[in-house]
Amino acid sequence: MTEAIKQFFFQTLLRTRYHVGFSTAKNHWVRKYFWRLKSAEDFARNCKDFGKTTVWRKDHKRMFTHNNMVDYSLHEDAKNFSTYA
Repeated sequence: MTEAIKQFFFQTLLRTRYHVGFSTAKNHWVRKYFWRLKSAEDFARNCKDFGKTTVWRKDHKRMFTHNNMVDYSLHEDAKNFSTYA
């Protein structure tokens, strides 16, 4: 099914309210549709994509964004470390 037909089918005929866009293992961009915001948020949190995963409403308003990036920030004690002691 093409993405436009799939979007029409899910959002118009089945009346889903939210969707999450994500890429598959083959680097193919797809959408997964949800009726409940909680289910869409849980899917976005558990998605293994690198980068941001966003939940969109039917009218394309951003409802939730989960950042899957690894936090490489420095620890507070490491900021005061000096090799010239």
